Amino acid sequence: MMAEDVFQLYQSMSKRKIWLAFKGAISQDVLVELGTLLKNKSAFDRKVKKVFAIFVEMTQNILHYSAETETIAVGDGRAAGVGVVVVSETETDYSVSAGNMITNEQVEHLRSQCERIHGSDEVQLKQYYDERIKSHTLEGSKGAGLGLLDIARKSDYPLEYGIQNIDDQHSFFVMTARIAKGQ
Repeated sequence: MMAEDVFQLYQSMSKRKIWLAFKGAISQDVLVELGTLLKNKSAFDRKVKKVFAIFVEMTQNILHYSAETETIAVGDGRAAGVGVVVVSETETDYSVSAGNMITNEQVEHLRSQCERIHGSDEVQLKQYYDERIKSHTLEGSKGAGLGLLDIARKSDYPLEYGIQNIDDQHSFFVMTARIAKGQ
């Protein structure tokens, strides 16, 4: 990247109040390091603590579910999911956005999950959460399938998501959670 490009990126990130932007392989070590940066910002603000919790959940989703992976030489040499995560703020809210490649086989299930969550109020989210805890782990899931529900329950606004087709085998999934400032 040329110096001018980096300066323009810096100006754009400053104007948009981007606290953190990362694109690459997210290993457990990277997650911890980036999380520490956010956690230091959240020491005295419970709203920023919600930002931190959502950030952790979204980066774990990239780590475990991204269809694009890289083997990390540091640590145990496991494959780490590749994606992008951005934490920013506006005058009224904080937002955490994350994106990663998924297989086209995952698109309909993920869209269905997101639509069910998007159209749910707090009571419905709690009921759905309780159902997921009582049911068996979803096929292909690294947990109880609670990540998106946890994010939705911590967010102050409905989750925003998009799925962009890349080719015959892959699409790119993006999710944004927003937390209101104040109160």
